[in-house]
Amino acid sequence: MKILFVCSARAWGGNEKWSTMAMRELEKQGHSVRLLLRNPLLGKRFGQKWFFAPFVTAFDPFTFLISLFILLFWRPDAVVSTKRAEYFILGCLTRIFKIRHILRLGIVRDLDTRWKRFVYTRLNEGIIVNARRTKDNFKKYDFVDPDRIRLIYNGIPEMDVPAAEERTDKRFRIVSVGILSPRKGFHLLIEALNALPEEIRRDTALTIVGNGLMKGELQKLISDLGLEESVEMAGYQSNPVPFLQKSDLFALISENEGISNALLEAMMLGMPVLTTFSGGTEEFLKDGENGYAVDRDVQALTKRVEELHRRRSELPDAGRAGQETVKEFFSLSRMGEEVASFLKGE
Repeated sequence: MKILFVCSARAWGGNEKWSTMAMRELEKQGHSVRLLLRNPLLGKRFGQKWFFAPFVTAFDPFTFLISLFILLFWRPDAVVSTKRAEYFILGCLTRIFKIRHILRLGIVRDLDTRWKRFVYTRLNEGIIVNARRTKDNFKKYDFVDPDRIRLIYNGIPEMDVPAAEERTDKRFRIVSVGILSPRKGFHLLIEALNALPEEIRRDTALTIVGNGLMKGELQKLISDLGLEESVEMAGYQSNPVPFLQKSDLFALISENEGISNALLEAMMLGMPVLTTFSGGTEEFLKDGENGYAVDRDVQALTKRVEELHRRRSELPDAGRAGQETVKEFFSLSRMGEEVASFLKGE
């Protein structure tokens, strides 16, 4: 097959990570894969041959013309769109050229407007979701054909990483990775750290790895609470593994997720994780066994962090159990095979 992936993202995130892994697995199977992207700076990170389109809006005429010529002359058998900005333009063009159009949806999305109903039900042949909760959410709508929603769990490669450097900072260190947006809950982590009993707060440090629109707001919050010595804003890191290796706990306090790649990668490294039961996390994480769950609330989060600080010696056992869960549950080759099958219409 000839497959075109579409990425209108300005910055690197979970959808882009998923697309990279899916494209590589499809190429291993012998398929020809190309990428249509908005930000050329991301081209090297994807590693595949790519075309450019500006994606100024969902109705951008320049993107429409560029996409039209790509479909006309390259003639892919399937198109995979991963962002809302792409769904309409590629949806319309694939109708014209009779090309199979598949959406990839990484979070729960309600079809609460006529526009969403039109885009999600009329402009594609199917939708890939990575969590059962996301798929089940579509069952609320009797106009959605459940056979068009395919659950394909993320694949995570096993990691061969160098041994961690010896830690000089003996504080209980928490790390969180992701795009700096309210949905990811970084502000809640900072507020929970501030609310800890003084003895534990002084012995706890938080590292936030990522960049985004909320950066200034988070820096102000850290300053207002006087936590400059306790919270490190590490910015975007192409390889966050060293930050994970020198930490005791990975935390992701999301409001809405499918299944987070950052969370799975931390578990693959054998890190104990603390997260919410948003999206599909509860499909594989058992609280207290292979990770820890918490309500998305500052008071609950503060109490849980305090508890885990006191049980610090027990956390590696949960990390090892989480690592085994990811190896068993999230096979990368299996993901590639399932994506290829769905793109073929099987």
